[in-house]
Amino acid sequence: MASDETPLYKAIANYRPPSFNKDTALNYYAPACGTLNYAFLSINVMNPGLLQRIVPKPDLTNIFLFNSCVGSFLFIAARPHLSEAPLKQRIVYSVYGSILFNMGSVLSWAILRSLLPNNSGLATVAGLISGFALTGCGVAYLSYNDKTVKANKK
Repeated sequence: MASDETPLYKAIANYRPPSFNKDTALNYYAPACGTLNYAFLSINVMNPGLLQRIVPKPDLTNIFLFNSCVGSFLFIAARPHLSEAPLKQRIVYSVYGSILFNMGSVLSWAILRSLLPNNSGLATVAGLISGFALTGCGVAYLSYNDKTVKANKK
């Protein structure tokens, strides 16, 4: 590890979220809320009975999916590689990316659930781990695009 890199545990311990304003509400807190809903969506798809025992409401899948789509839409729309795109194009690309990511995740979880043994704990953990991996891959992909666009502007 290079001397200028902070260990992960220190970075987590020293982390302070940004102050709340209109910009951070749209570009930080709403995507973070979407990520939380994405995690709940993964649990709900992989182990549907778990959340229904905790929250005895009608099926929450559509609420989790909608909030996750809104959060990922806002995250994609705010990316630097789309900053110079016309507003309509940015909206279309962000809606497309958000729906593709979320619906692809739901399909992946449904397939994964059918391949796993009938164990609700294992299914829940597999959903959370795969959701974390899919989210990390998506963020890395968007960051790569941001860096590529930035490098091409030089």
